Amino acid sequence: MSWVEAQGYCRAEYGDLATISSENTNSRIHNMTKDLDAAFWIGLYDDVNSWNWSLVGEQFYDGVRTDFRQWQAGQPDNAGSVEHCASMTEDGLWRDYSCTLVKRPLICFRDKADDQYVLVTETKTWFEAQSYCRQHYTDLVSVRSPAENEELTSRLQGNAAVQEAWIGLRRDAWKWSDGSSSSFRWWCGSQPDNENNTQACVNMQRGRWNDSKCETSFNFLCQRITEVTPAPLTEYTTIKHGPLRRTTVKMRILTDANLKDPTTRQPLLQQLEAELNIQGSVNVRLLSLRTEPQPQNRDECGQVININ
Repeated sequence: MSWVEAQGYCRAEYGDLATISSENTNSRIHNMTKDLDAAFWIGLYDDVNSWNWSLVGEQFYDGVRTDFRQWQAGQPDNAGSVEHCASMTEDGLWRDYSCTLVKRPLICFRDKADDQYVLVTETKTWFEAQSYCRQHYTDLVSVRSPAENEELTSRLQGNAAVQEAWIGLRRDAWKWSDGSSSSFRWWCGSQPDNENNTQACVNMQRGRWNDSKCETSFNFLCQRITEVTPAPLTEYTTIKHGPLRRTTVKMRILTDANLKDPTTRQPLLQQLEAELNIQGSVNVRLLSLRTEPQPQNRDECGQVININ
């Protein structure tokens, strides 16, 4: 199946295409599929249509378009699968470049000023440019109309030292089909390379990942997403069908907080449950928290000694 077909099948029958969020998970999948000497789709894809402006706020886009684009022919091409930020040439056309590997001049926007556009000739990466504009002005410039594009073009043409400058357009790159935020990647060699500007979906083979054309027919790996409804708690009984047990756990917590206050006690219980689960005590639920007075140090006359 193609990547899109595989995504549809996994969502209908299981949950979604597989998300791989750690080296350990990747190794387990590799061991599970090592006898299959063929590529298979996983849930990672390049969101090529996710261009957004750095400057946010409805007041800046009221009554104007946020999807105005003026790309140069053949752009954006995401060469080498690393070009996710946009610049404007002195001809008023836009191109995509690496946000971190390329340095260019920049155009800042300053709100509530007679002259809202500031051309900065010092070269920076896109992220450095964004930080500079936000620190000194408002943000990198948004280009919302042909008129604004023409105005900025004239600014570039008016400075012979600048042929191209960063604007505030950037896109997200790789995303997981299920919406996971995992940043784990396990690329093969020089991958991803977006060969011929056509590769936006990811397959796995022999434990490593490659970007491929989404229309290619591969096997695919689904993940099952199960919604769990907690069973009601019961007291310990002699029934042999997995009864829950009530256990008293003693621990020492030094705090000035009022643990009798439900707004303090409940978050503390939740934090303790989470920590116990992290330590391997799965399916633990703390029902109550009983406090005991903290022992007080007294002098030989029985007076309380305050220790600071």
